[in-house]
Amino acid sequence: MSATTPFWLDEPYEPRAPLAGDVEAEVCVIGAGVGGLSCARALAQRGVETIVIERDVAAGGASGRNGGFLLAGMAAFYVDARERYGRELARDTYARTLAAQEEIYALADELGVSDAVRRTGLLRVSASEEEAEHVRRHVEALNDDGFPGELVDLPAALRRSFHNACLTEHDGALQPARWIRALAQAAERAGARIYERTEVQGPVEPGVVVTAAGTVRARHVVVAADGALAALIPGVPVRARRLHMVATEPLPERLVDCPVYARFGYDYFQQPPDGRVLAGGFSDLDGEGSYTDRDEGSAAVWERIGRYLADDLGVQAPITHRWVGTVGYSEDGLPVVGERDGVFVAGGYSGHGNVLGYLAGQQLAELIAG
Repeated sequence: MSATTPFWLDEPYEPRAPLAGDVEAEVCVIGAGVGGLSCARALAQRGVETIVIERDVAAGGASGRNGGFLLAGMAAFYVDARERYGRELARDTYARTLAAQEEIYALADELGVSDAVRRTGLLRVSASEEEAEHVRRHVEALNDDGFPGELVDLPAALRRSFHNACLTEHDGALQPARWIRALAQAAERAGARIYERTEVQGPVEPGVVVTAAGTVRARHVVVAADGALAALIPGVPVRARRLHMVATEPLPERLVDCPVYARFGYDYFQQPPDGRVLAGGFSDLDGEGSYTDRDEGSAAVWERIGRYLADDLGVQAPITHRWVGTVGYSEDGLPVVGERDGVFVAGGYSGHGNVLGYLAGQQLAELIAG
């Protein structure tokens, strides 16, 4: 059972030119995903000369290979984040990601890709009685701190396999590759230069970015390559991890109208407007084997996702795409954002980077621009 082109990336695309020779800039950003492009656009808008270097193409990494969920908050569910990190940090982070989420919706509309960034809401469903109680506590924690979230009836298609559901109406669904590529174009219009198909040689040192095609000298270097962060910045408390996804042929019927998190977030799926189902998860089945920076999938995990579609969701449509995305998981579940040994870093979103990465890029731009 082999991988295919990721569904989100399975459409025509003309890559930008790679780096050719030595160049200089005020800032060099490594990684044309959500964090790097958010940072580059914000810097360019402030008049800072910025170059972006990407090993593959824009959205070719985790930002274009994920489940397509646009979620507020941390990787941990809000009730767990309060217990793990303290109520103040959990509340502040949730509020800031809510604001970033609204900014993303507005920007997508401005860039003409609102069809790729849709406010749909998120259903978090429980696969056991134990999890059902956790869902109830999750809603209570959100409401206690003034955030929206409510217990709702399960859609008919989910009632045979799940117990209850929490709806957070502010969350959304992405076609992540289209969104990221629109963000890349916005960064270019602001003045940033983007070079694709250019692999950086690690470890990255302050002031200089070395590639086989040339060297970039910059006053500031930003490493925003989430899945490759540990390889480029040795010692950073982030491990690369592969996450599996599949896509089916379109279904004639609608199962759900918004993304769904299940089994404490280990399983997830959505049904875009075209009717197909995209599902992923079972990283716990993958175990220690999931911690790798190689884009090679596990046949056992893909097979398990297929059985999940059939047995739990009643989806019999053939699977058309299988792929993995390599993301960065931090040791404590919190993003790693800031300066480290003279280099700015952003990553370690623990599979929750579509909003956190955007916000991290904005924060680094503010730090660099003063």
